[in-house]
Amino acid sequence: MRIDRLLRTDADFEGFVGDRFPEASRRFTDGMDRVRKTNILLQYADPRLLARHLRLLERSPRAGTTSATVGPIKILFLASNPTSTSQLDLSREERRIKERLGAGKHQRVIDVVARWAVRRSDLQRLLLEERPHVLHFSGHGSGRAQLLFEDDDGNIAPVEAKALVNLIGILKHRLQLVVLNACDTEPLAGALVRHVACAVGMRQAIRDEAAAAFAAAFYEALAFDEPIEPAFRLACVALEVWQIPEQQTPVLRVKRGVDAATRRLAG
Repeated sequence: MRIDRLLRTDADFEGFVGDRFPEASRRFTDGMDRVRKTNILLQYADPRLLARHLRLLERSPRAGTTSATVGPIKILFLASNPTSTSQLDLSREERRIKERLGAGKHQRVIDVVARWAVRRSDLQRLLLEERPHVLHFSGHGSGRAQLLFEDDDGNIAPVEAKALVNLIGILKHRLQLVVLNACDTEPLAGALVRHVACAVGMRQAIRDEAAAAFAAAFYEALAFDEPIEPAFRLACVALEVWQIPEQQTPVLRVKRGVDAATRRLAG
């Protein structure tokens, strides 16, 4: 079949559908096989538009290889540090990520779009506007599986796990990976893989230094086109190499049916 020939891997296929036909992508469910997903795509996609996109893939110099994985990846970096919480050096984390992505000749182009002092009311708009491949949250979590955003006055405005999972389920579009670089976010990461391929959370509290070092090493490995699970392990080893004693704090959660050892981000 033409679709299977041009989009050989599940990552290619899901990235293609999520980017170009989100109405079909939203109907994919956990454990659904490739045949069923293809039938949904054919049912909900405009046939002329689908044919056009497939022709463009065929004309690509990389057609028939991993055509959907070669485009740029967008990270939406959300930073929130309410005034009544301990103040974090979130800018250092963003700076170190950009430094590592800006150095060397990577195989993938990864763009970081940073938004600061993010309010709870900003979430929907930012996901709609940016449609990222990776959602990265830097700030505070709570032991109740909440993320702590801000209100209009800079005070704490928590987002409950269920609400965030439901929001991501509707607005996932191209989203394949969520990184919650905040304390006590392991349960939330586990809940989010109902809708995204992989999510990273933290088992417990994590210091600024460790959070920034982990994120920089993780995204650098992804930029060199490492699959998600090896990139995660490299980031944990980096903490060990740099003698930052928190290499056991990050946790990778994976959606059922996804092989994170081979899954690469699809752009």
